[in-house]
Amino acid sequence: MANLPFTESALRDTAEQFHILVDSVEEYAIYMLDPSGNVVTWNRGAQKIKGYTAEEIVGKNFACFYTAEDVAVDKPQHNLREAARRGTIREQGLRIRKDGSTFEAEVVLTALRDTNGNIRGYSKVTRDITDQIRSREFEAEKIAAQKASKAKDDFLAALSHELRTPLTPALAAASYLEDNAAKLPPEFVEDVQMIKRNVQLQAKLIDDLLDLARITRGKLHLDVESCDAHSIIRNAIETASSAIAAKKLKISTQLHAKEHCIGADCIRLQQVFWNLINNAVKFTPQGGQIAIRTYNDARGRFHLDIADNGIGIEPERLASLFRPFEQADATVSRQFGGLGLGLAISKHLVDLHHGKIEAESRGRSFGATFKVTLNTLPEGVGQTDIRSRTLQRPRKSLRILLVEDHRDTQRTLSRLLTHFGHEVLTASNKQRALELLGSGNIDVLLCDVGLPDGSGYEVVAHARRKRPIKAIAITGFGTEEDIRRSNEAGFDSHLVKPVDLHKLQTVLDQVA
Repeated sequence: MANLPFTESALRDTAEQFHILVDSVEEYAIYMLDPSGNVVTWNRGAQKIKGYTAEEIVGKNFACFYTAEDVAVDKPQHNLREAARRGTIREQGLRIRKDGSTFEAEVVLTALRDTNGNIRGYSKVTRDITDQIRSREFEAEKIAAQKASKAKDDFLAALSHELRTPLTPALAAASYLEDNAAKLPPEFVEDVQMIKRNVQLQAKLIDDLLDLARITRGKLHLDVESCDAHSIIRNAIETASSAIAAKKLKISTQLHAKEHCIGADCIRLQQVFWNLINNAVKFTPQGGQIAIRTYNDARGRFHLDIADNGIGIEPERLASLFRPFEQADATVSRQFGGLGLGLAISKHLVDLHHGKIEAESRGRSFGATFKVTLNTLPEGVGQTDIRSRTLQRPRKSLRILLVEDHRDTQRTLSRLLTHFGHEVLTASNKQRALELLGSGNIDVLLCDVGLPDGSGYEVVAHARRKRPIKAIAITGFGTEEDIRRSNEAGFDSHLVKPVDLHKLQTVLDQVA
């Protein structure tokens, strides 16, 4: 009995130290409730998380921490009853602070009983997990966005393949007929040009969709070399010549820039110039005028201005002109067509070249001017003319195995390649292709990637194991990943459908 006062003192000290410890915790709201749910104690963490001081909250019922919806269904008292029945309950849900704001809470409610088993009250520990919830939601949204982006890219690639494949025979046949227009009745020549023009337009719309996907994912890269900007402008004008002639437009060119050698991806730069010229042609009325001029500024930079006297653009719409899928207004897309991607892609390409593109217009009926500014290269740097890349006729006859399951494409390409003096064997599937590769000498394998019983990758791998052979992939899949995979599989070239007949001739001539 002599030690009892010491033991009681030690217990009091321990209890006091425990209360100090609990009160000092700031990351958790730790407090006690009486059997009715009224607040009895209040620690520093509770004040920090819920906003009440001890003086403000002690004696009040803990139902004030619940939302009105929870109070309406008697959730606070229900939780007390469940804690009394089960001993401890854990839950997660919204709670309300003093200022009325809400937070996501993780709560542990424990029933406290005396030695007789009667409820003395409850202990409650609450933690604010709003940041953790947001972090998990952000990660989930990020993963979902990545999956959606990949699904979109896969869909676009598959759609591209399905849309491109039937365009190949149409473009090949139209190109051949156009090259041999002298053999056609005069009344059909214009129709052939119309067919070719519209097939190329369809392919251009597909390319724009894929280019936009590459741009948004940062997958579009440039093959930079020295380019003669004036040659590229002339090529772009020539590409648009049929549309210019159809509307009887007057084109004036003043290529006065003395420094016009640009460090650029020549093909992409021509895409920009053609987009701008085509845009001017589209929105300029019959018999209208387009003025194209170049010049250098005091810093030696190259400037291209393309001005038309077409429908013009309201000044307030200029800012949205270079956004994807946007045109000047809804009536424009209905009247003139297009997806509203050409200018957006042009801006991205010019940005990649560290240049500047802008549009000016005084408003409707006052025409528009598009301006491009690019840095030039020092004098004496070699220049690349795009036209020099194209050779028109094959040097010698080749023995070609054409593997293509699309019947019209196979028939058209086989007939045209035979016409150009090549010997052509055809296969519609992987099995037949392997049989032909094993039965005779083949100079060139011209193979579709997607086949009904396998893939072109398997065909080229088999062919390479037998002996060295030149291989060209023809496919509707044209992403950088597709091209990389083709190269790794063993293809020397990757041609995207619709296959341009002249480009195919050029590749075959290089093989020969």
